[in-house]
Amino acid sequence: MSQPVPDVPATVRVTRRSAYVAMPDGVRLALDVWRDATLTADAAQPCLLLSTRYWRAFDLVEGDPVLQPLHGLACRAAMHGVTVVNVDARGSGASFGQRVTEWSREERADLWHVIDWVIAQPWSDGRVMAHGYSYGGNTAFLAASTGHPALVAVAPQFADIDIYRHNLFPGGIANLWLNDNWAALTAAQDRADVAAVADALPGIDRASFLHHVRGPAPVDGPDGPALLAEAVAGHAGNFNIAATARSLVYADDAAGMNAGRAVHAVLDCAQFGVNGWQREIAAAGIPIAYWAGWFDAGTAEGALELFAGVGNPLHVTIGPWGHGRSYLQDPFAATGSDADGMPVPLPPTDNFDDVLAVLAAPPTDRRIDYFVLGANEWRTTRQWPPEGLAGHRLHLAPGRRLTDVSPAEAAHDSYQVDPAATTGKANRWWTQIGCQPVLHENRRAADARLIVHDSAPLPAPLEIVGAPVVALALACDQSDAALFVYLEMIDANGRVTLLSEGQLRLLHRKVQPADKSGAELPPVHSYARRDGATVTPGAVMDIRLRLLPIAIRLPTGTRVRLAVAGADADTFGAPLVAASSASPTRIISSAPPTLAISSAPPTFTFHYGPAIDCWLDLPITAPAAPDACSRR
Repeated sequence: MSQPVPDVPATVRVTRRSAYVAMPDGVRLALDVWRDATLTADAAQPCLLLSTRYWRAFDLVEGDPVLQPLHGLACRAAMHGVTVVNVDARGSGASFGQRVTEWSREERADLWHVIDWVIAQPWSDGRVMAHGYSYGGNTAFLAASTGHPALVAVAPQFADIDIYRHNLFPGGIANLWLNDNWAALTAAQDRADVAAVADALPGIDRASFLHHVRGPAPVDGPDGPALLAEAVAGHAGNFNIAATARSLVYADDAAGMNAGRAVHAVLDCAQFGVNGWQREIAAAGIPIAYWAGWFDAGTAEGALELFAGVGNPLHVTIGPWGHGRSYLQDPFAATGSDADGMPVPLPPTDNFDDVLAVLAAPPTDRRIDYFVLGANEWRTTRQWPPEGLAGHRLHLAPGRRLTDVSPAEAAHDSYQVDPAATTGKANRWWTQIGCQPVLHENRRAADARLIVHDSAPLPAPLEIVGAPVVALALACDQSDAALFVYLEMIDANGRVTLLSEGQLRLLHRKVQPADKSGAELPPVHSYARRDGATVTPGAVMDIRLRLLPIAIRLPTGTRVRLAVAGADADTFGAPLVAASSASPTRIISSAPPTLAISSAPPTFTFHYGPAIDCWLDLPITAPAAPDACSRR
């Protein structure tokens, strides 16, 4: 449940009014208008527009507006002279229609028409900014892609720039914890099953939720409850994208809805992700302010790809956060946390004020503000990677070592995958539902299930800024496997902390070639069916993968660890291989973490030597070389 937001004076009162707005195809969308209660109906203000598929408001037993999830933002907006409009996306909440997929073309078109409705209201001054985080961050990007002339800016947060790579199938490996729980949550919301919604939301007081919430809020008026029931009945045919995960392998795989309905390549970012609308977003030229977190799934990588992909006026902020900017996620603060290791919660008003400031002064230039962990400071750069970076290569060597020079002689080392290896239930992927904190736990015991390579203690501070790249000369005794690679730090007391990670289903190992100049490119995998290739058991493969980006200063005496696993049992599924065929089209489905694999776990063999690529490249910078410093 939402709690009263601090720093909102008791004198601030807002009203919530709701209505249906008809789209050109006749589908009616439910929306709320939150306004300063002291204003007259024709007092013109700019509008902050949100669109969600997670119920725009609750039908509350007592009707206390403070318990509405949007109440805090609405109050803060009223203090800034802004009206807030929140829409139940087509096929969700109290809106009519069906969902053919998430962020569909119909949903995008609806945003144009909702903006038309907003600017026609007597309380509108004609200026609109789209905002939202997570799913709503994606809809804010969809709004930008429409190029509506009333949009002065968009301010998305923690969106999925590429839903396949950054969330549901990172490295081509099914994120079954998120898939299954997101599928359960959205299906429960679509049928207005409050008890099932409570079961699917981590971190809430279930009894309190069930006491207060009856379901999604109907629109105002005596017909509101009946219209809500009619709309919910129409959601029965919704397509649930997350529920398809067990039947998908490639990014361009298709999944159908009902008999006779369209079949979609449901996770193809060229069709349904923010990446797929980059051309339209760039053509519109709408200013963008975007927030991401170093410890939030793949949102930081997505933010950097967005910066490279569009030329709009753009301010990217990447901070020490998980999903939703709810907690300070600082691995250096973990040993100073409470007995449960909980990170410090952040005041939501800071976030609200930052968003509302964008509406008052949209970006006119392009920059990235990023937080450097360990240095405890913000930096600003006009380009990515920032100036002054250099590569620092550490070689994997026999004896489970990371060394500055490659091994003088060829050698190899074997590791049988431990299927119980895990990064736990409070990692960067679990924060995606309910904005739960990421816990930077001591991984010393967990790493006993992995194969690890450690550096010598650092003789001086080492500042990493960007995405580490790993090259492995690897053989596997099976025709497919999941590979997980972790960058960790070991402090002087032996505490092991996970900093960044990358993963790859070996089926997807093909990377793009060098560019026309012959320069080596960061490894990029297409995850397309045309590039799939099963593994020849025992053959040595050149595996390259890019870890998720991070900005962190490691102190003197820290050791760098590269840890490799073949499973993350609490989060990701293990590939199931059709034993009778070497064709990539016969690789089938993904097993849930609890499903027993009939064959023995795979064995990885790592090859080292002077002419063998087996290394970790760290992008490093001098500790005192920021472009500028500021506070966020």
